[in-house]
Amino acid sequence: MDALLILPAIAVAVVLGGWVARRLNQPEVVVEIALCLALGGLLAGRLGWGVTESAGKDILYWLGHLGLALFLVGVGHQMREGFGRRSLRTVAWLSAGSVIVPLAAGALFAVWVLGTGDPLLRGGAPTPAFVLMLAIALTVTAVPVLAGILRDRGIQHTEDGRLALMSAAGIDVVTGILLAVAIGLMRGGDGLVTILVVLAGGAVTLLLRRLAATEVVSALADRHRGVLLVLVAAAGVAAALATQRLGLTEVFGAVIVGLALPARSRSGGPSPWTETAETLGRVGRALLPVLFVVTGTVVVAGPERVFSWQATVIATALAIAAKLGGAYAGARLGGRSPASGMRLAALMNTRGLTEIVVLQAGFSAGILSPALYLALLVMALVTTGLSGPLLLAAEWYGRTARGAAVNPNIRLVER
Repeated sequence: MDALLILPAIAVAVVLGGWVARRLNQPEVVVEIALCLALGGLLAGRLGWGVTESAGKDILYWLGHLGLALFLVGVGHQMREGFGRRSLRTVAWLSAGSVIVPLAAGALFAVWVLGTGDPLLRGGAPTPAFVLMLAIALTVTAVPVLAGILRDRGIQHTEDGRLALMSAAGIDVVTGILLAVAIGLMRGGDGLVTILVVLAGGAVTLLLRRLAATEVVSALADRHRGVLLVLVAAAGVAAALATQRLGLTEVFGAVIVGLALPARSRSGGPSPWTETAETLGRVGRALLPVLFVVTGTVVVAGPERVFSWQATVIATALAIAAKLGGAYAGARLGGRSPASGMRLAALMNTRGLTEIVVLQAGFSAGILSPALYLALLVMALVTTGLSGPLLLAAEWYGRTARGAAVNPNIRLVER
């Protein structure tokens, strides 16, 4: 019963977060997550959820993870639509710069944490899983939030917008695979089983995509969209649970389902699969705040000194410098102008909900301690919130460098 009474409070936090975010011209997720974590800490203090189990907390836990699975089906499909053949040389260089440099910075951050010897930061994870997890944490670029920022700024159909989305989709695939490996190492595997499961997942994805794209299946999907919605939702949840039980992460299983759905119908137009994935993504997104509240009962109401300013500052500085520097270098090597390189670097620094999902997976698996999870969570929110100001700075640089009006096709539209 207490869970049912808490749901309206979560809804109020979401609405309030959206209102504040719009006033600050920030992605809604930044303020929403902060409020939901704070609400979780308040509940832990009032109901004792930080140290005890209860039926209400269990209900919220399963609701939150249901939302996560459905949301990831939508993310996986959005990643599928991000791929294309446009400017592959630039995408390859941009992706390489946005992955290699942040991975190295994350490993450097892991070395610093190990060097401190602080058990509140280090936790008890095996060193390979720990180092890989921190490397991944600084590498993520969020497809869903990035797509929203591109729409809000009116640049989703520009060259830079398409390049950023395609590169982010590729990066999320790489980080998703590495995350599966890290969690496999955490749970006692040697990495081989994890790699085999990942390869099998890729094969299943290709097989299901070909089957779903056939004329017979496409016609049935178009005719029975309600049934399709239920089947895809069930498949996403089942795949998430299956990969979790195999010692990986639920992220991998749910994303596979999204990637398997065709992006286009046989006629070339939007497919019923796309409509289904978008619907499930919206439902999952609406339930995700429940997961943040449950996480807040553990993180915010944890032991004393659970928050480390030093770790937060170092992680945030490394994340920003590595992503901006790596993405800019990659864009320039891929043939983009300095102004375009700055725009792309600002966009690739967006971490958003994808980063939160990755951190949640690492925290749930026991790789990240509460203190380190909270430090990286702040990093994710700060880097996402910087997207708007950095884009404005890139546009100012472009106008200054050209000494002329900005091309209207890449003009920032403030909303």
